[in-house]
Amino acid sequence: MRRFYAPPESFTDGRVRLSEDETRHLRDVLRLPVGDEINVFDGEGREFTCRIEQIEKRVSDVSIIGEVSPTAPESTLDLTVAAAVLPGEKFDLVVQKMVELGANRLIPLSTIRSEVKIKDAGKRLTRWRRIVMEATKQCGRAALMTVEEPVSLSDIFLELSGSEMLFFSERDGNGLDITTPAKRLAIVFGPKGGWDDAELELARASGASIVTLGGRVLRAETAAIGITAILQHRLGDMS
Repeated sequence: MRRFYAPPESFTDGRVRLSEDETRHLRDVLRLPVGDEINVFDGEGREFTCRIEQIEKRVSDVSIIGEVSPTAPESTLDLTVAAAVLPGEKFDLVVQKMVELGANRLIPLSTIRSEVKIKDAGKRLTRWRRIVMEATKQCGRAALMTVEEPVSLSDIFLELSGSEMLFFSERDGNGLDITTPAKRLAIVFGPKGGWDDAELELARASGASIVTLGGRVLRAETAAIGITAILQHRLGDMS
């Protein structure tokens, strides 16, 4: 079934209006005719089977046949991922895989050793949100992962104050020891150059649990993807 996205405000009286981008994909890429059935999700967890009723130049109208369960249900773990922005397409990969792995929220970070600064990272926000939408279509989720404005590391501790937080570091941490299943968790990943001493001290002072996994040297993007998968296996819906 072909999947399309429409925000909740596009749903009215048993019908859904698809945006110009979604209409272009429906009409020019997939070449679907009036009468065909498609699935439309609202980005908040609901999905519907619909019938194409009208295709215009800028919008399309579809009628709702009925609600269906998304192929990929949402994880039982409410997971926020804060990760240092990586150059080029490396962070694009992190964004895509966080969607597939069921993260609810992604916060791009600028750190002392980051290769990409906040101002430059902010210019890529639209691209990352588009990647989220495309990855959501492909993986079967019906809820869009939130990608927030890039922030500095000090800001992340303020924003996530009160949350259980795992701060992954290549040094000076303990092993991953989760004895109490968590339903809500924040995890923080640094840049390829690692954390500065001052950042590690800030993490300790903020009450984060510093975690070091021994035995492997991982690239920054590999660490974010691999560790998220491990946590979803231990605490989420991949057990």
